[in-house]
Amino acid sequence: MFRVEPYTSEYEQEWDRFVLCESVNGTFLQSRNFLNYHPKERFCDASFLVYCKGKLAAVCPACRIEEGGKRILYSHRGSTFGGIVIGQDFYTAQKVLQIVQAADSYCQKEYDRVVLKNTANLFCAEKGELLEYMLGYCGYRSYAELSTYIDLEQTEADVTRGFDRNKKRNIAKCEEHGLYFRELEGAEEIRDFHALLTINLSKYGVTPVHTAEELIEFYTERIPDNVKFYGVFDNETGRETGKETGKEKMLAAGMLFSFQKTKTLHAQNLSADYRFTQFSPVTYLYYKVIACAKAQGYQYLSWGISTEQEGTQLNMGLIRNKESYGSRYDLNRTFIKDYAKAKTDVSAD
Repeated sequence: MFRVEPYTSEYEQEWDRFVLCESVNGTFLQSRNFLNYHPKERFCDASFLVYCKGKLAAVCPACRIEEGGKRILYSHRGSTFGGIVIGQDFYTAQKVLQIVQAADSYCQKEYDRVVLKNTANLFCAEKGELLEYMLGYCGYRSYAELSTYIDLEQTEADVTRGFDRNKKRNIAKCEEHGLYFRELEGAEEIRDFHALLTINLSKYGVTPVHTAEELIEFYTERIPDNVKFYGVFDNETGRETGKETGKEKMLAAGMLFSFQKTKTLHAQNLSADYRFTQFSPVTYLYYKVIACAKAQGYQYLSWGISTEQEGTQLNMGLIRNKESYGSRYDLNRTFIKDYAKAKTDVSAD
């Protein structure tokens, strides 16, 4: 009844229409339009589609990797989320089970392990419990990562009421100094943001996931409706006139992804110039992003995860910072199945 087809470029338009318009848990992050920004040589694409009587029922954006001598189907590493994306017309217990079984049977023939990083509930039109249950029912184990978010519908008009005392004090300092917040404009300001982010991440020995040119491509042509860039600036000689003085300085900035189907804004890479820590411009950036998201009618503002090493390590400093803005908690789940291990267990019996 259900059959699996490996993805090829001929399916691109059908795939994107399904993910963006017909699925319960698909987002632009799983669209081919987004995934195709990666050079072809960066990943070995192993995505597949699941059909039922000629109708597309599910897709799975994935890549193939070799690790420790094992062939692994991994949720596409070019996206925050992957996993199995289910169609609205197939979101029933029986059909989701059949989809998972069909995908599982297909993967077992080709791979030693499957790793599926499901779309978090904040970004789904339907919460993921049904899919999660069926994956567990079919023998997948899982791990959870702790994420945080602001429930903007439950946030008061004065968003600072949910902040702790230190954050309120830092915001007052920024306003006293005359810092201001606005959307970034044009490629050069996005390059400035990328340079700021690079300096921030260098302290941890890592580099940004995206190049400056990739961010500019997001902004100008690939996902202009789904990405926003904001910054906090200082203008010593003419703050009241903003850019007209030509002497403003970017003190903090960030990229945000907009998920319009679920009215969720997700913060990416909020960074600050730490030579100006006396003003705490990153606090002002968090504050203004929250206020802006609420004013624009978003329901949720997601901060992302605060865990590392598959959820086994909690970054306490990071989550305390997010809690200080009145954040709530959610879980991002990843599901894993080892076929080689299952075969070994059977033979051992």
